[in-house]
Amino acid sequence: MTMGKATGRPHAAMYLLAHAVVLQAITFAMRPTVSYAVLDVGGSQALLGVVVAAFAVPALILALPAGHVIDRTGERASLLAGAAALVMAALLAIFGGGSVGVLLLATMFLGIGHLLSVIGEQAIVANTTSRGQYDSKFGHFTFASALGQTIGPLLLALPGGTPETPPVAVIFVVCGALGAVLLGISFLVPGSVRHAAAAGERVRMLPAAAGLLRTPGLVRALVAGSLVLASVDLFLAYLPALGHQRGIAAVVVSAMLVARSMFSMFSRLFLGPMVRLLGRRRLMVWTIGVSAAALLLFALPLHIAVLLALAAVYGFAIGTCQPITMSWIAELATPGTRGLAMSLRLASNRLGQTVLPSLLGALSAATGAAGVFVATGIMLAGGAWSGAAVGHAQSAEEDGDDEPARA
Repeated sequence: MTMGKATGRPHAAMYLLAHAVVLQAITFAMRPTVSYAVLDVGGSQALLGVVVAAFAVPALILALPAGHVIDRTGERASLLAGAAALVMAALLAIFGGGSVGVLLLATMFLGIGHLLSVIGEQAIVANTTSRGQYDSKFGHFTFASALGQTIGPLLLALPGGTPETPPVAVIFVVCGALGAVLLGISFLVPGSVRHAAAAGERVRMLPAAAGLLRTPGLVRALVAGSLVLASVDLFLAYLPALGHQRGIAAVVVSAMLVARSMFSMFSRLFLGPMVRLLGRRRLMVWTIGVSAAALLLFALPLHIAVLLALAAVYGFAIGTCQPITMSWIAELATPGTRGLAMSLRLASNRLGQTVLPSLLGALSAATGAAGVFVATGIMLAGGAWSGAAVGHAQSAEEDGDDEPARA
């Protein structure tokens, strides 16, 4: 499992993949734990939507500037700053976890750290991979990310909590220690070679971003990706609330989160072959549609075993479509602008993470967590329509048909 063109050291890919695993383990442990912490101090379910938005808002503001700076200076500084922000998030949660305001602040630092780290990681993959290999390489990268997303929720099963609530303080301490590990790994990850376009003539951020947005079909692809990621955020935030309402033990909720992550990870091993077989556009539309159906069924009072199966189905489908926009946008971007391209994708994701959870958080006050799952499923059905644009412009330019993309 390599990242394409080496960045100069034989262990470069190993360090990058390890970075992705630890980053996602921290994020996917802290985010549901913060939800439990907010509920534990008396916060309402509607407030969970604000918590989800707090993860997204600061990062939304920083996304484009961060990508532009990465194109000019390299990825390592972004990785280091991101790891430092994650350590700060854990410290705030450890020492101020009894306050909703401090938990919101910790979530903001978590969002900033995650954004800076992810942009740096994705820019390295985009800048060190040959054209035509993006689907496979982003599949490998997102496999490592999904492995971290699988490990993170396992921390909810650590001893010391109650049947309904995990050991919140213990989890925050473990995340702080993992943040220190991530900081060390960030020093070891080598950046990509700077391209002449980035090192020579200065490219202004906003005109470059506007040029990328004028690519046919790109806006609809960004919308689809944003809805997909927002659904994962809502799943993370409201599955604990659904379990709390129905009296489902925290260890079972953890198992559902792990099932989603494991099957997302599994799907990415086969991303390249699936894209070759079906094509990017068809594969994305189908998998978003299956994700929507799975979330709609979560609203029904089904047996726990069925809910576990639905979490696995949702994980496989959502894990398949997430990397597709990464590889497609990376192919469209020119050398020296790929950091900006990745940040543009993440900015659109953060916009969805800001607006949609806040709206659905208000809905949960009236309908409960089940209503959020229904609304999210309907939202994803719209994402399937929007995702029909992925690969269309590229296919039309190459041969006028929606042929399966070459991996």
